[in-house]
Amino acid sequence: LSMHQESDGHRSLHRFGRHKGCNCSGRGIPCDAAGTSLAVFPFLGAGQTHLVGKYRDTVARGLRWLVENHKADGDLRAGASGNSGMYAHGQAAIVLCEAYAMTGDEQLRIPAQKAIDFIVKAQHAAGGWRYFPGDPGDTSVFTWQLMALQTARAGKLDVPEKTLQLAGQFLDSVGHQDGARYSYLPTRQPTHSMTAAGLLCRVYLGWNKEDNPQLVEGVDWLATERPPSPRNPSNSRTFTLYYWYHATQLMHHVGGPQWERWNLKMRHVLVDSQVTSGEDAGSWYFSGPWARLGGRLYMTAIAICTLEVYYRHAPMFRQMKLD
Repeated sequence: LSMHQESDGHRSLHRFGRHKGCNCSGRGIPCDAAGTSLAVFPFLGAGQTHLVGKYRDTVARGLRWLVENHKADGDLRAGASGNSGMYAHGQAAIVLCEAYAMTGDEQLRIPAQKAIDFIVKAQHAAGGWRYFPGDPGDTSVFTWQLMALQTARAGKLDVPEKTLQLAGQFLDSVGHQDGARYSYLPTRQPTHSMTAAGLLCRVYLGWNKEDNPQLVEGVDWLATERPPSPRNPSNSRTFTLYYWYHATQLMHHVGGPQWERWNLKMRHVLVDSQVTSGEDAGSWYFSGPWARLGGRLYMTAIAICTLEVYYRHAPMFRQMKLD
């Protein structure tokens, strides 16, 4: 990830490394805001910030690019086109909020708060978020925005309670079986990927396994029906790593025997699937109909974050519980 940073600090999903003559395969769609944010995630998860760590300069340049490319209203989409805009903004907001929460650097507080304010204003009246501000929501885009709000709360930034209440109402609209499973849209059938994302959001909003048996029911369904497997379901509409990323966080937060079994499979599948030779060494790439969207840079960042789940989210949730 460090080797594929552009000179101005950003990273590109579709042109990563080109300036260094890189011939790595697996390029994604044009969305520099997403590429930059996703690539900073793993460094923060490993305790590397713009102030400390071996890669502090790498992190600093990435954060600087995000701050310099945000608009006055907090919009961090940085020219992202099509359906990628709010995805990119949510991911960038998470990075700024997490870096601020970890360091307390006042130079990040205002950009991070503005990014959260943009999310609040972009919420649909029914509680969701989608491709453009004000759109009726879908569970996929919704999840990235809620993750940003949760990270902001951990950093003591301002998150309106009404925004969180509306978010809960949206989850009700896409919930099935009393909230044990979730769909992409209210009119769709539940899927494993959206159930992992939906239940993770429920945890962010306060669900626990003692008071919400449907949480345990949903976790059991995921662990039983779709555990981590080295077989790549390339004919599936579900982006494998996207599902694993959310499901692993969910399993970790819920804990218990299901997490222990999931973890044993997950860590081996990811470690064994990392490329270890050639120009792509150190990266991950899974083929499939959705793989080309994020490409190799996206998958590498998400794979690392999944492996960092043990310590990446612990400080955030410990702080939330202290509150």
